[in-house]
Amino acid sequence: MDHKFTIGQMSKLHDIPVKTLRYYDEIGLFKPFEVDDQTGYRYYCLEQFKKLDMIWYLKKMGIPLKEIKKKVEHSTVEEFIEILSEYERINDEKINELVKMQKHLKTKILDLKQSRDILFIGEPQIRTLPHRYLLAIQGQFHTLDDIESVLRGLKKEIDHVTPIMVGKVGFILSVEHMKTRETMEYDGLFILIEDDSEIDHQKIMTLEEGEYASVYMREGREKDNAYYQTLLSFVSEQGYEPDGPFFIRQIVDSFISHKEDERLREIQIKVKAVGEKKSFPK
Repeated sequence: MDHKFTIGQMSKLHDIPVKTLRYYDEIGLFKPFEVDDQTGYRYYCLEQFKKLDMIWYLKKMGIPLKEIKKKVEHSTVEEFIEILSEYERINDEKINELVKMQKHLKTKILDLKQSRDILFIGEPQIRTLPHRYLLAIQGQFHTLDDIESVLRGLKKEIDHVTPIMVGKVGFILSVEHMKTRETMEYDGLFILIEDDSEIDHQKIMTLEEGEYASVYMREGREKDNAYYQTLLSFVSEQGYEPDGPFFIRQIVDSFISHKEDERLREIQIKVKAVGEKKSFPK
């Protein structure tokens, strides 16, 4: 052959590390056409370029080297179509997961930007909010260990690809319990789900579209009770009454910001005009 290429030249021409080419030789996937008996130098030829391109392409597609070796040694058109189709399906699944992750990231970035720019801290307000989905777990929760244990178990149970992020997890507290409780104990916890189609689970709960009273605060949980009372008084003054439990969400905590004045917590409750028929989350 007129044109011979050293392993170093092949590495530069194909942008593949020398170490990788040596490994391909060791496992019999891509061997040089000639090896100098005295020096041990490996030499490759032009006719091998197409094979190396195909190996690198299949590897980029996520196909294991063992499978690639089988296909480059012996395959038919049908076999090649079959393996490419299988990895097309796998890649489609990966793309769908990345699209979901990208959606979650955009939502979180927007959430944090809005938390940074909130001006009416401590001032109750009533807003009309769209329907939302929660993964709700009933039970008595008051310690971090209780919460984390349930969340880790739930994450395995639903096999959810997106990590449970700060700002998506919160507590549920009934108005009646709030008025009588003596410790920081809640009636349940929830995970805010951006799209109910992404999880098929019996614990999915819908927060109906409607009017919600809410208040943002920078203080920690020990200040919650005063805000609950403030929020209930505001609701009554506006001619409304509670239409469900409180939902308490830590939007920014110490993990996201070490600055105490950046930490943000929200208490929210669905309301209805006095005398209006009471509704419940589905």
